[in-house]
Amino acid sequence: MPARASGPRPRTGCDLQRIDDVAVAIRDFGDRYLDRVYTADEQRAGRVGGAPSLAARFAAKEAVLKLIGTADGVDPRSVEITHEDGRPVVRLSGRAADLAAAAGVGPIDVSLSHSGDHALAVAVALTTPPDPDTPADTRAETPAETPAEPRNQTA
Repeated sequence: MPARASGPRPRTGCDLQRIDDVAVAIRDFGDRYLDRVYTADEQRAGRVGGAPSLAARFAAKEAVLKLIGTADGVDPRSVEITHEDGRPVVRLSGRAADLAAAAGVGPIDVSLSHSGDHALAVAVALTTPPDPDTPADTRAETPAETPAEPRNQTA
């Protein structure tokens, strides 16, 4: 069996979200839904872009969690999708940041799109396998509330 590559490896995650599902959740649950899923900055952007913008952000959150490898116990607000210079930026905090660090996930780039009834997001990152000489319980030392690399951009 060949030896596993020890260098950086690409990881991807993608998600497709029905825009109407987000619109219905906003209609039926209002602020309760918005406050449970989106940060204040994401909600501000959603007031401008409406349900399509929020659906794209929801898809991006899901794509990032797929890239990391799990959503277990992750607050959706700990994967924040904002914009800088017109490009989407991923900021991780809490358990999402801890899981990403433990998996060796580097800066995450994300691309968002919406058309017609659906919103789509694709997330990509390089991972660095953990050093086998480092004890597993010390690999994820990223502070839980520190945002991930702030210059994550689409390709």
